[in-house]
Amino acid sequence: MEILTAAMALGCIGFVAALGLGVASKVFAVYVDPNVTAVEDELPGANCGGCGFAGCSACAEAIAKGKVAANACIVGGDEVAEKVGAILGVEVGAAEKLIAEVGCRYNVANADLQYNYGGIQDCRAEALIGGGIKECPIGCLGLGSCGRACPFHAIKMVDGLPQVDPHLCTGCGTCVRTCPKGIIQLHGKFSDLSNVHCHGECVAPCQRTCPAQIDIPAYIQSIAKGEYEQAVRIIKERNPLPLTCGRVCPHECESACRRNLVDEPVNINHLKRFAADYEMNSGRRIEFAKAPSSGKRVAIVGGGPGGLTAAFYLTRLGHKCTLYEKMPKLGGMLRYGIPEYRLPKY
Repeated sequence: MEILTAAMALGCIGFVAALGLGVASKVFAVYVDPNVTAVEDELPGANCGGCGFAGCSACAEAIAKGKVAANACIVGGDEVAEKVGAILGVEVGAAEKLIAEVGCRYNVANADLQYNYGGIQDCRAEALIGGGIKECPIGCLGLGSCGRACPFHAIKMVDGLPQVDPHLCTGCGTCVRTCPKGIIQLHGKFSDLSNVHCHGECVAPCQRTCPAQIDIPAYIQSIAKGEYEQAVRIIKERNPLPLTCGRVCPHECESACRRNLVDEPVNINHLKRFAADYEMNSGRRIEFAKAPSSGKRVAIVGGGPGGLTAAFYLTRLGHKCTLYEKMPKLGGMLRYGIPEYRLPKY
């Protein structure tokens, strides 16, 4: 009888507890937006912070509430953005893919050192002591903290410098936030059009002297490897008229060339002309990606080198350009001012 009474008491307690839990679940229930759950299921779950939020859950909530665009997840790319857009019923525009780029090109072993470091092998730890061992204030410390922090294994150290694999890099920015010297930045084809070298870029004197900021060491290296089309691409990122400049450029870059300290400068301008002539004689034209149409129209008065350059870059940014020129043909000073022997009119 006592056992039966105890069992009934326990049963009553269990019933009351279950009833209480049921009431509590109703009272303290937290509404979960199904769109948030659906969006989060489509995100890659990397929690890299590249979107600017603490993780994919926070990003999904922001997307579902319309605080950020459907393509806020840069790691997922266009495919994930389209799926998220379908869930929310919104149209998704094309997003520019950003790639991490290293602004230091010189091996840490080649730089003068302030002291010997024997502490924790982490760039952030070393930078706490006088900014690091290198005399160069913007040079890579070479301990590879950026590579260890990269969640996608897109960075490896080669000869003391980080090397980014563009196929693995998602542009999450983890390496940018990790580097204490600020030499790694995210770059894209379109965002770079208005960028001029900043403090964190250890560029060669020739490039710093060049009015167009052409990456001279990079295109010379491409020519040395026989990658002539790549050399043309590098030049045209900053100068859309390499064929002309290869013949009339005053090449101030050669005066700043470090080879002057050894023997004589590299013939930079003629190398640019060589690459441009290669493109002309190949019968092919190096095309560049364009941003989606902005819907904006731009009128450019004057079809000289300035007007042509403006039209080239504005078109790449997605704007529709119309050139107005009073002369019969475009070219301005290039066509009508520079004599034939100096600049042949092909």
